[in-house]
Amino acid sequence: MTDDLAKKLSTTGAFDTPWLKEQLQNWDVKAEQRKADFMEHMYQCSARTNGLYTGLWQDFCLKEAGPAMRDEYYNRLQFIEDFKNGKIPLQQQELLTTP
Repeated sequence: MTDDLAKKLSTTGAFDTPWLKEQLQNWDVKAEQRKADFMEHMYQCSARTNGLYTGLWQDFCLKEAGPAMRDEYYNRLQFIEDFKNGKIPLQQQELLTTP
């Protein structure tokens, strides 16, 4: 927390300041809820029971997202190679004509 922010929050009536009103106007409730839901998903998948959320993103990247994206990368490379070698034929699409 910055010193400026601490001063704003420690003043009387800080919850009715123009600064806070501006922050709340830009608040995207749906996006913030999605973040919280995903953090909870990561916590549940981690099998933790200690209530600590520290390091969840790193664990997710290493154990779930990383391996999935690595596999997807190689799947795409294989698709390109198969296409170049004719194993995946190019489909002809009919041209649409207007009467």
